[in-house]
Amino acid sequence: MAKVIGHLNERATYGEKLVLEKLRAFLPADFYVYVECPITHGSGQRFPDFIVVCNMGVFVLEVKDWVQVARADPERAEIIRRNGKIARERNPVLIAREYALLLQDTLRKEAKGAEVKVPWGYAAVLPNLPAARITQLAKVWGESYLLGKNDLRPEHLTKRLRRTLPPHAKPIKRREIQYVRSVVYPIVQIEPATATTPPVNLDDTQTEIVAEPPRPQAKQEKKKPPSPAQQSLIPTQEPEQAPEELPPLGEEIIPNAAIRLVRGVAGSGKTLVLTRRAQFLAAQYPEWHICVLSYNKDLADLLQADLKGLPQVEVTTFHSLCTRLLREYAGIAWKEPSNPEGWINYHIEQWPIARHLGVDLVSEEIRWIKEVGIPDRQTYLRVKRKGRGRSLSPDQREQVYNLLEAYQAWLDREQTFDWADVPHLVLRAMDEGKIPTGIYDAILIDEAQDFAPAWIKVLKRLLKPEKGVFFLADDPSQGIYRYYSWREKGVHVVGRTRWLRVPYRNTRQIYQAAYEVIRGDEVLRRQLAEGEKLAIVEPDLEKDHLRSGPLPELRRFDSVQEELHFIRSQVEHLLQQGLQAEKIAVFHRRRAGANLLKHHLGRLGIHISTFHAPKGLEFEVVFLSQMQKTFDGSRGASEESLSKERRLVYMAMTRARERLYLNYEGRWPEPLKGVLKFVNQALP
Repeated sequence: MAKVIGHLNERATYGEKLVLEKLRAFLPADFYVYVECPITHGSGQRFPDFIVVCNMGVFVLEVKDWVQVARADPERAEIIRRNGKIARERNPVLIAREYALLLQDTLRKEAKGAEVKVPWGYAAVLPNLPAARITQLAKVWGESYLLGKNDLRPEHLTKRLRRTLPPHAKPIKRREIQYVRSVVYPIVQIEPATATTPPVNLDDTQTEIVAEPPRPQAKQEKKKPPSPAQQSLIPTQEPEQAPEELPPLGEEIIPNAAIRLVRGVAGSGKTLVLTRRAQFLAAQYPEWHICVLSYNKDLADLLQADLKGLPQVEVTTFHSLCTRLLREYAGIAWKEPSNPEGWINYHIEQWPIARHLGVDLVSEEIRWIKEVGIPDRQTYLRVKRKGRGRSLSPDQREQVYNLLEAYQAWLDREQTFDWADVPHLVLRAMDEGKIPTGIYDAILIDEAQDFAPAWIKVLKRLLKPEKGVFFLADDPSQGIYRYYSWREKGVHVVGRTRWLRVPYRNTRQIYQAAYEVIRGDEVLRRQLAEGEKLAIVEPDLEKDHLRSGPLPELRRFDSVQEELHFIRSQVEHLLQQGLQAEKIAVFHRRRAGANLLKHHLGRLGIHISTFHAPKGLEFEVVFLSQMQKTFDGSRGASEESLSKERRLVYMAMTRARERLYLNYEGRWPEPLKGVLKFVNQALP
């Protein structure tokens, strides 16, 4: 079965659908069938029906639904419409040839002087004409360049395509196929070709996801076209004009099912697929209003840069979107939201539960109560708490809820709110008719594992209810802020999930070391199995085109100052070699440590932050500073807490594309001992 890239539009004819079905079913698995790819021609675009790419060459196919032909010459054919009027149509073989020449010229430009030899074939496909009529037309238009329904049979199809190629055509290699794919379907290109190297393209799985139909389609029973006995020499009818004679192969949209979850290992191209998907939808449906969201502002800025020039695509963070809606429609006098940590710290002497459990844990519990939408005390006391290792007793829950009520009363008196309240303010304004709903045709979410149930509830209301498209990209192993299953978020993803398994961002050596951190994480496996009935898919590290590089470098230091001196000297050396400062990063587990690094290294212009900040970002060289600060206090910690820390370390390690330095003082953390098999332990 061939790989099909793209999909037919809603106006596709019976013949186009029939031919696509035969190509998909009867061509070998290493054949690619591209559907209605736009070819730029002058100031406009043209859309050949199908382009088939394989190691034999490239074939351009033009499909016509004609059922009767009066006469034909080398340039045109005479057809008679249903109303009896005669119409003249261009020879479809010539149309297919023009497409092939356009593609050939584009390929020559793309190659930038490199020698790229690709055999081109072209043909017209007339699936509704009887074999006798095909034979007659072939005498005028060329036997090799005309295919009928019999030629679409499994025993004939590949051979018939081969006959459209020039004599003595030689098979093409993978390098040439890379050039062809970037020309036939430019949206797959990641990096353009140079004079010495072919373009870098999305892989097959990524391409299929980018170009799949926006909504799932269910096939209905096919209605057959008229039999040959019903067809006479004269005249031709077009099925669009006579649907009762050539009804379309029905493909019914499944209502309320336009959900796609793309789940992948770190560095597998989830963000790239998401941006290409947004570009694809914007090109296919220019009238759509599309929203692309992330949790992280730095990531949103990168997404914005990738999607610039698309006026119908709005790129923002979730909270920025809510802020705009509340200001623009609800008339709320916006002020910077509060946070529970500040209020609890100020009143900590009044609340023994905060002193006992810690400000961070109580603050996290308050956010959780709001994010899942727990309405009252009794519900909170009964509900099963997921996603946190430490369970609270009924008495502790009572005390936490008392604190929440006091905190909320203070917010009400001050006429303010915190960030966890923001989605509920939006939902309330929607219920009151102040904020419009159903305004987006498609919503695409990057790093979707960080989105809480209340956030998803807002986005569902903003999506058009019957025909909206939800496209989600996530990685549960990078869920470092919160964990909710998609079932808890009210989104059905079973059967609608695709996995990306190849970590293209990192070298094989970096990813092997990073993956060892989470490889045996039973909490992560259990969360997926219980919450979503899904299993973790192992990364694929066997691909030939995965990059190789030096092992991550492990270095032990006797003091902070010694480590700072090492990092500075290494960064200065990298800068002298021509590496740009923005491609170098130093991460620290603690905010105080990151601030110290900024004080000493900030003038170098490199990226410095905590482990949390770089989600979705990547750098050529990464230094992880003071690694002994990870898993601080891990003795006696719950498995859930250890799992969360593992994910954080894994996420930080996988930011590195080429070089990774793991620095520490004292003892290397016990939970990271497995990493030592995959590093180079440098001498002091």
